[in-house]
Amino acid sequence: MEQHPQTSSSLGQTSAAELPELLTARELEALLRIDVKTIYGYVQRGLIPYVRIQTNLRFRKQEVLEWLARQSYPPRPAGAGNGRRLRRTDL
Repeated sequence: MEQHPQTSSSLGQTSAAELPELLTARELEALLRIDVKTIYGYVQRGLIPYVRIQTNLRFRKQEVLEWLARQSYPPRPAGAGNGRRLRRTDL
C-alpha cells in the first residue's frame, strides 16, 4: 500500500489524543514555578524547546519535561564529593 505524506486535509482527521499537549508561557510558569520573564529569556537564549505559531510561543509539555530531566543532577553517594558543604550562597 502506498503511503502519502500528511497534508493539511489529513491533519484535520488527527484525533486530539495524538497531538502533543501544548502549553502557554503562563501554563509553563505554573508547571515549573519559574517567572514567565525567565521563560522568555530562556527562549531568546535558545535554552528551552518551544514552538512558534505565527507570533505565539507554545511549549510541548513532553519536550519540556525531557529538557528538565536533562537539567537535573543525580544525588551524590554518601561520602562522595570534595568534602565541601553546599552553602545557600552557592545556589
